[in-house]
Amino acid sequence: MGFTKGRIKLLYFYEAFILVMASCLLGVMIGTIVGFTMVLQQVVFTSIPLFFFFPWTQFVLIMAMSLLCAFLSTWGPTHQLIKNDIANIFRMGS
Repeated sequence: MGFTKGRIKLLYFYEAFILVMASCLLGVMIGTIVGFTMVLQQVVFTSIPLFFFFPWTQFVLIMAMSLLCAFLSTWGPTHQLIKNDIANIFRMGS
């Protein structure tokens, strides 16, 4: 239908990449906000000074592993998909 086999693989990879990165970023942001508010509540009761620390190495590791998972989860199925003719793909879809 106009796409090369490589472009079809990239299309599926981009879709998985966007979904995985969006969920990772939202999860990290929500977790950071919830954790920070819990620490603020503890600071109110204990009067201990607050030091904010963000684990950048774990954040980068999570993003890299998410990228790897997005790639691996799309590579196998799309590799199997593009082996077939377009007519067979349409017949399998229903």
